Amino acid sequence: MKQVRQNIPLRVLVWFLFLLSVFAAGFLGVRCLMCVPYMEAGQLENTSTFQILLEQREDDVVSYVRCVDAMEQETSYLEQQRYQTMANQISQSLLPENTNFRFQLLSMDGSTLLYDNLGQAGVSLDDTVSQVYYATLQYSDEEINLNQAQVQVQDSSSVDFSATYTDAVKELSFPAEDLVLRYGVVRWEDMTVKDDFYTLTLQYEASISNFSSYLGAFTLLAVTAGALFLFLLAVSGYRPGQDGPVLSWQDRIFTELYVGAAVFVLLLGSSYLLDFLQSVPYWGEYMDTTLLGIMPAAAGCAITGLVLVAALTLRTLAVRLKTRSLRSTTLVCRLAGWLWRILSTLVSNLSITWKSALYFLIYLILIFAVDHLWPFRNYQPIPGILINLAVLLGLCWWSAGFWRVRKGAQVIAAGNLNHQIDTARLPGDLKSHAEALNNISAGLTSAVNEQMKSERFKAELITNVSHDLKTPLTSIINYVNLLNTTEQTDPKALEYIQVLERKSMRLKKLTEDLVEASKASTGALTVNRERISLAQLLDQALGEYEEKLEARHLSVVRTIPEGDSYVYADGRHLWRVMDNLLGNCAKYAMEGTRIYIELTRGKGSITLSMKNVSREPLNVPAQQLMERFVRGDSSRSTEGSGLGLSIARSLTELQGGQFHLVVDGDLFKAMVTLPQAT
Repeated sequence: MKQVRQNIPLRVLVWFLFLLSVFAAGFLGVRCLMCVPYMEAGQLENTSTFQILLEQREDDVVSYVRCVDAMEQETSYLEQQRYQTMANQISQSLLPENTNFRFQLLSMDGSTLLYDNLGQAGVSLDDTVSQVYYATLQYSDEEINLNQAQVQVQDSSSVDFSATYTDAVKELSFPAEDLVLRYGVVRWEDMTVKDDFYTLTLQYEASISNFSSYLGAFTLLAVTAGALFLFLLAVSGYRPGQDGPVLSWQDRIFTELYVGAAVFVLLLGSSYLLDFLQSVPYWGEYMDTTLLGIMPAAAGCAITGLVLVAALTLRTLAVRLKTRSLRSTTLVCRLAGWLWRILSTLVSNLSITWKSALYFLIYLILIFAVDHLWPFRNYQPIPGILINLAVLLGLCWWSAGFWRVRKGAQVIAAGNLNHQIDTARLPGDLKSHAEALNNISAGLTSAVNEQMKSERFKAELITNVSHDLKTPLTSIINYVNLLNTTEQTDPKALEYIQVLERKSMRLKKLTEDLVEASKASTGALTVNRERISLAQLLDQALGEYEEKLEARHLSVVRTIPEGDSYVYADGRHLWRVMDNLLGNCAKYAMEGTRIYIELTRGKGSITLSMKNVSREPLNVPAQQLMERFVRGDSSRSTEGSGLGLSIARSLTELQGGQFHLVVDGDLFKAMVTLPQAT
């Protein structure tokens, strides 16, 4: 499962299949909607599109009769020609080779055929069309109007069909009386003209036969898309090389902004899409077959886009829930948390007196609210009684906790330092007080252990180091001196003697540092404090170390305030402190970097700070660096004893000052604070 979650190509493929399934489902869903009007109609003649096409042909017949009637009424030659042109155009569109619409114009009693488009005499309309419709052309106020009311005609066998179809308008004339219009559409199997009725019939037959397959495929694709999306939610947030889910750039956008933008897009897109889908059943009335094929694809693309926006929104919410970062990535929660922390900090920093006053003020506000504000005032005195009861329970809870803390403090004061007060279900202030009492035994135990460790170290230092180093070191130095007095002809021998002399001097320096550290820590050194210029002493020390620092390509950046910087200190001990700090920089600073030295004057004190970048990683805390024999170079490849900082701290404290170290990554900073002299 881990490999599946971290497989990026697989997830890209699933996203592609998901969007493809959504598009196909949207396309087929729209096709199903297009089939619904035909399914509801039951037969072609009941569809609204069929009725509209019939009405258009009815209007053509009425327009034709009006043109013929106008030609008979007009005396102007130009008007007659205009009406004749219009009548010829309409007559041409009603030719049987141009339309599947068939009609007959009869006298009002239905006994005489005045005009038809059946194509030949003696053909029955009933045998040609699938269903016969009737209407009346009424003459009123010199207007010819179509009336869909039922008309009664005699049996068609008695109608005179001697009139034949002709497109010569000038040979036609209609009596100025009401006429009967019989009309219909050629049966599907007899259609030879590919007009609107033919196209509608094809759409109807295709819709009836394909509706079930469309619906089944739509359901299958929708279920498939849902399953793929659930898989995407399960694997979302995982990356190669990561054990758990992690946030991506889009998951770090504030939830309100992300969801707000998604909701805006979804609402806007859905409104347009719903209007678009509501018009689906009527597309067939106004669109050709090309548009009827393009519009479902366009609707499928729109649905895919909206589903993609919703899917991305649900995905980022799932990732935030998995990583438990929904609250941290929600702006409202962060603001609420920030306000809560501020209020909690303000309240927690208040003294117990101010807290009591604040709680009492809140109590008064609640009592006033339930006594005077609607709707609480309608139920007096029940709300006030409930608040007073809650306050009483709170006071009893606090009193019980205070009694528990007091009993525990009495047990600890009696000498049982291992006693622990139960802090469960205690109020905030009492809980903090109880935890402080519980930490007394741990603090005392830690202090005793540190003291024992220090005493043991001193004993081991005196016993072991003095015995193991002093005696053999003296012998080594003496023999090296004897060798220097002899004449050596071998260059290698001279080199070896120089190495012995150098190493013996290093051991001697280590022994002296050890003795000095022991004396400084025990306070056995004499201190003669006097008024000393710290800036002048610093210049002298830098002059001494100028060559060593230049050899390491270390540049010194000094920040010395204007005016005198005098301190009360022992010049000899203060020199040793500076010597140790500068020597530490020369040994352990990264080559080619800067050493920042700064003097700052405070309230009655002057602080000397030295900052440098360590050559080796500082893998020990600052407090441990001031311990004896601890060096920043863990490999111990440099010529250092590990006592310099310890001696510097001890000498500073002997002079009434303070010594601090700060380690930030590879940045090493030492600060010596001494009393200022006026």
